[in-house]
Amino acid sequence: MRKRLLAAAIFAIAPAAMAESLAGLWDAKINFNGVEIPFKIEFAGEGANVQGWFFNGDERETSTGAKFENGSWTLNFDDYATRLTLTLKDGRLEGEWGPFQKKFYSIQARRFVAPPASKVAAPVIDGLWDVEGVNSPKGEATWRLIVRQHGSEVSAAILRVDGDTGAITGSYQDGKFVLSHFSGARPALLTLTPGSDGTLAVSLTSLHGSNQYKAVRSAEARAQGLPEPTDPTEHTRVRIRRGPSRSAFRI
Repeated sequence: MRKRLLAAAIFAIAPAAMAESLAGLWDAKINFNGVEIPFKIEFAGEGANVQGWFFNGDERETSTGAKFENGSWTLNFDDYATRLTLTLKDGRLEGEWGPFQKKFYSIQARRFVAPPASKVAAPVIDGLWDVEGVNSPKGEATWRLIVRQHGSEVSAAILRVDGDTGAITGSYQDGKFVLSHFSGARPALLTLTPGSDGTLAVSLTSLHGSNQYKAVRSAEARAQGLPEPTDPTEHTRVRIRRGPSRSAFRI
């Protein structure tokens, strides 16, 4: 009798324990200022021993601590001074991430399901591009766009004088490449639409808002006499001012 009761108790507890497991890869999205940005997140471990990580291309941004209380997980990302709070219900994750710019942003996720293989051949956009029409507060007129392509899958990054966007990844969908990035920082949504003239229509949503640009292959941009991207090594310089009573460094 006792064995039957013990077995019944174990079977009753098992589904609850399984329901509380985050382990595995998830398709997630963050609502960033009204724009839903998709990203991948993965977990390992159970309960308070769970560990999670965001992706920056092939690199992992891993949590630095976790706790499990009242059915919710809180994962800390000390490198970014942020935390991720999640609750698992009916196979879905819901929660928030922050503080970032003094705000918290809602996050939802479902278990990862591999998308079906695309039946449409994607146009080739692999290589170097110049993003034209930039008018940044740092005096830039052009950014460099680097694209790496494998069939319909694409990884890209935009280089600016103050850094880059991180690896923005995605695929070819309905006549355009839809890419996104969220590694626990720098959320971004990038759409690249090939034009009949060989250019790319560029739509970028990031920390700086939503903007539209045009990208031209770098070799063609030089042939057309378009301005080159600002050289980061030339953007910041040191000027030494000397006088009879002081010496100062200015950047």
